[in-house]
Amino acid sequence: MVKGLSSSLRRVMVLCIKDIKLYYFKGPTIVMGLLMPLFLWLAFMIGAKLPFTRGLLSLIAISAFFTASSITPIVMPWETRQKTLEMMLSRPVTIYTILFGTALASTFFGIFISLILVTIGLLLNAIPHDIVLLALGIPVASLCYSFMGLLFSAIPSDVPADAVLLSSIVRFPLIFISGIFIPIQKLPYYIRPLAYISPLTYFADLINYIYGYNPLLNPLVDFTMLLILTITFIMLALIANKVTLIKRL
Repeated sequence: MVKGLSSSLRRVMVLCIKDIKLYYFKGPTIVMGLLMPLFLWLAFMIGAKLPFTRGLLSLIAISAFFTASSITPIVMPWETRQKTLEMMLSRPVTIYTILFGTALASTFFGIFISLILVTIGLLLNAIPHDIVLLALGIPVASLCYSFMGLLFSAIPSDVPADAVLLSSIVRFPLIFISGIFIPIQKLPYYIRPLAYISPLTYFADLINYIYGYNPLLNPLVDFTMLLILTITFIMLALIANKVTLIKRL
């Protein structure tokens, strides 16, 4: 059993490294994962006239959200288009191995970009008050968002733009209801309940607490909700992609 688990983990890591090499610098990843959150943040900063260190917290949250969910929507359609999905499934791997490898690559991307921003914050004297919660929160949030992205990849299409369009339709509204640009308390009463089903809400609130700003919720609630949503997205992504797999082949 231990040998089988070790072999499965090794296959996941091989696929993860393959996805890192192939997709980190693809056009959709650069545009939707890096440039889009940066331009959104710059527009917000110019309009709100916030101190840079305060605005950096918003950038950390939306960057983790966009980068960790930018690779996973395009991998399955792209592999289908290139006919490499069939080739991989003919090897000793399962669809779950492929999905976990893809999600892990996307998670590493989110962690990497988030750590760069945290480092910039340290240089500008934005010091986190809870290093442990920061070290736990960034990986869990990145994993959560990467599996959320895998849900969009479940559409039985070989056109990556289809998955990117679907993910954009969902991701962009979440930014504006999650307390990133507009505090949740200031949202219209009929929109406010939607904020609590957004996975971005809890990470953004957690980042506020970590950097010493007043959070809306208890940090343990934020972290627990991130874990619950991560497990939920993992299950939904695996099921959805397994169901649509036949239509891809």
